[in-house]
Amino acid sequence: MLTGRSGQKKTRPVPRNHIDPIHIPIETEYTALVVRINENGDPLVIYVGKRLRNKNEYASMPSFDAKQLNGDYTGLFSSAYTPSGTRNLLEPAIQVIHADGNPSSELKYVSHQQDTLDQSHDIGLTAIHLKDPVYPFEVTLYYKTYYKENVIEQWTSIKHTESDVVRLQKYSSANLYFSSTNKYYLTHFHGNWAREMSPEEIQLTAGIKVLDTKLGTRADLFQPPSFFLSLHQPLNHVDEDYGEVFAGTLAWSGNYQIQFEIDPLRNLRLIAGINPYAS
Repeated sequence: MLTGRSGQKKTRPVPRNHIDPIHIPIETEYTALVVRINENGDPLVIYVGKRLRNKNEYASMPSFDAKQLNGDYTGLFSSAYTPSGTRNLLEPAIQVIHADGNPSSELKYVSHQQDTLDQSHDIGLTAIHLKDPVYPFEVTLYYKTYYKENVIEQWTSIKHTESDVVRLQKYSSANLYFSSTNKYYLTHFHGNWAREMSPEEIQLTAGIKVLDTKLGTRADLFQPPSFFLSLHQPLNHVDEDYGEVFAGTLAWSGNYQIQFEIDPLRNLRLIAGINPYAS
């Protein structure tokens, strides 16, 4: 793990003005991922599931940031891109040593835009721009949707204009939050040569389940970066049209890491991206 230089920590300003909540629905034909910008400017994933006919209904969905305004930290559990340090108590999606040696970051909403990339309106792109309120450090979250295929692709762009080197200790591609149930079943794949896709299903419990590889360019050996996530109940192997199931894969050819964390509220956090080991 890289270490940063020691330095004096900067104090963070207390926000004086709250903003009105903003809802950013990211939709395919049948699926929706909704990001809420709360009154503090924090980007939160409040919904991943079946697309609703009326987009205005997303605004009435509950989130877990209500106590945060009174000093409770649980509101950051559902962060759309969880920073390390400050108010975060769980696994981060990004871990940074700033130029002055400070290992803490915050990411607040700046702006967002949603565009259609083709004439058929089948492919869309949502970009959510975030910035640290103290440092010139920025993160942009990208969500590319394939409407008919019901696929949402996510990646992240990171940049800074600090006065010296900024060390990235961890930088993930995706950060999702599932809050619809307290039962989650993970099907992942493993195996040796000619048996690489042997399936295994487990129920996720408190703590973190990690799928990873440290084999460099042989990333698909032993542990392919693909999975199924079934909500409420195990995969139904008799009727493939029954149940609520998400399929995921990481498009990365090197060391990768996919983390599934059950938080203290019994919700599921998913963080996926490059493995900090030897990367």
